[in-house]
Amino acid sequence: MSKKFSHIGQAFSQLGQAFMLPIAILPVAGLLLGLGGALTNKAAVTSYPWLNQEWLQTILKIMNFAGSAVFNNLALIFSIGLAVGLAKGDKGTAGLAGGVAYLVYTATISGLLQLFSPKNTIDTGVLGAIVIGSVVAYLHNHYRKVELPQFLGFFGGSRFIPIISSLAAIVIGAIFFIIWPPIQSGLTSAGYAIAKMGSLGSFLYGFLLRLTGAVGLHHTIYPMFWYTALGGTADVAGKTVVGAQNIFFAQLADPNHHGLFTYGTRFFAGRFATMMFGLPGAALAMYLCLPKRNRRTNGGLYLSGGLTSFLTGITEPIEYTFLFVAPWLYVIHAFLDGCSFYVADIMNIRIGNSFSGGLIDYLLFGVLQGKDKTNWPNVLIMGVIWFFLYFFIFTFCIKKFHVGIPGMVVEENQDAEKIMSNSPKTDDKLYNESCEIITALGGLENIETVSACATRLRVSLKDNSLVNDDVFKMLGAPGVLKVAGGVQAIFGGKADLYSQEINDIIAHPDMQPVNNPQVNKVPNSQSNSVHKSEEVIFKAPVKGTFEDISQVNDEVFSQKMMGEGFAIKPENGKIYSPVTATVVSIFKTKHAVGLKTESGLEVMLHLGINTVELEGKPFTLKVNEGDQVTPETQLIEMDLKQIETAKKDPTVMTLITNSSERVEQIEDIVTSGQLVEAHNDVYSVTTK
Repeated sequence: MSKKFSHIGQAFSQLGQAFMLPIAILPVAGLLLGLGGALTNKAAVTSYPWLNQEWLQTILKIMNFAGSAVFNNLALIFSIGLAVGLAKGDKGTAGLAGGVAYLVYTATISGLLQLFSPKNTIDTGVLGAIVIGSVVAYLHNHYRKVELPQFLGFFGGSRFIPIISSLAAIVIGAIFFIIWPPIQSGLTSAGYAIAKMGSLGSFLYGFLLRLTGAVGLHHTIYPMFWYTALGGTADVAGKTVVGAQNIFFAQLADPNHHGLFTYGTRFFAGRFATMMFGLPGAALAMYLCLPKRNRRTNGGLYLSGGLTSFLTGITEPIEYTFLFVAPWLYVIHAFLDGCSFYVADIMNIRIGNSFSGGLIDYLLFGVLQGKDKTNWPNVLIMGVIWFFLYFFIFTFCIKKFHVGIPGMVVEENQDAEKIMSNSPKTDDKLYNESCEIITALGGLENIETVSACATRLRVSLKDNSLVNDDVFKMLGAPGVLKVAGGVQAIFGGKADLYSQEINDIIAHPDMQPVNNPQVNKVPNSQSNSVHKSEEVIFKAPVKGTFEDISQVNDEVFSQKMMGEGFAIKPENGKIYSPVTATVVSIFKTKHAVGLKTESGLEVMLHLGINTVELEGKPFTLKVNEGDQVTPETQLIEMDLKQIETAKKDPTVMTLITNSSERVEQIEDIVTSGQLVEAHNDVYSVTTK
């Protein structure tokens, strides 16, 4: 079950990261639309005559047109952006295929409507774009290297993707033509249902959005409310608009709109009190809770985190100072944020936003739009209360329960200090710090991919245990979230800069300084950590005849050069994991799999002797690196006939490669020569 949820969490995290590419466009578009719309309408020009300058109005109207262009084509942008974000390579082709597929998809629906239902309209919005973008990314990742027959060779490889994506888009368009009318009606009803829930619905939205934000999954939730009928439906300037943010910006651009903005702004309005006042109050509380001797060293962390939240609404830098050390405190924070949405709802605060709930959006979409449309003064009243509420709650919790926020206790980490002291000392600070991050991640050989979202440096790793968390903290990251197959370090706005610099270093090894061995290999402080002694029972990974490792017909194994272990002469090819562990490595030739148990045992399952020469042909993998496995998990299907035909020994060896460091005592549970079934207890290890 944990393996399943780990994969689900990783998939959602990847989807949320892909969303960041198209969403990143919205703040600038929102600024253009917000300033242009606010300062060109008749009411603003009448109130502020100095705005009535022809050259100024021309600039502002162009800004308005430019911002509207983005929001009017949001679905197309999402389709392209999602395809690019989810593609594993050749992202340009993926983006082109995403755009072409979406155009074919909409044309298919339009054509079917003209033929069979000319009086109806279908608008799948961003949801349709998500489906198209995801399908295109799937096709791209699986077929971008396809080889076609010679007479069709020109259309093979990456050229095949726009073709197959367009065909898939026709099918998807036809499916949506059939299923979308009732779904569209249902989504509209759902939007009205949420609106009818009133303030309770606002509370639940804010509470759940903040909770999922802890692991970066909020990007998969709020778009459904911002851009689909779940956020409401309204008629604006004679057009039907769906989605809370779409409605808000449509009303913003409508010079004839009067009165309060859409009730859908309840999905935004609750953010301002939390981001502009609540979290800065929490930052001040945490700073004052620090020992006085640590305030000077660590005060900048809380000052910058609180200021970032106040100005931009980006909250991760301050939230991650307490999320990992006190998750229960984060739940309290999420509850307070839900209450903020509730109170903003009942106070009729109708402020929208382009990206987040900081001062910039508050001024643009609240103050500048006027009190009659937004009730913006209520945010200030509410904000003062929220500041002191957060301040006193956080002060009480930290002092009462001794929450170990950064700076509360000074811990020495010699390995981290060594990494920092041995880092490059060039004039390029970003380069120096990027090398320190590479070293803290376990070196270049431990890194698979590096990317970033708005605030997080996301790294896929081969071995998470090599990560030195303290280096990230020394560089200003308030937290490091370890996920399946990698880490996410919270660096705020510098995350993208680090991502680009590290990828440059990976792509151009000559950029590395000659005298910087730490870039290649990091001292692992965890290797010196204290382990408790425990007994680990190994199961038979395959049905066959049990053998003592000393009887194997290869001295590398029989003399235990690879470590302690046992062997089985297999009777079939179903190979299972001998222990509960994590798959940390799979050899390119598939003849060996590396596992690591929670107790620290490094286990290698070696299939046959000299089978490396068969280049993986007899082996079919059933797992991937990073998977959590148990003795019930099949790792590999081994073709015994191929191995015997190649005149290789098929003996399956289970080896503990770090025996000298971790093994205190071993014992064969069964005798050599005994027939065992897969999953039978066969070997006992007592760890140091």
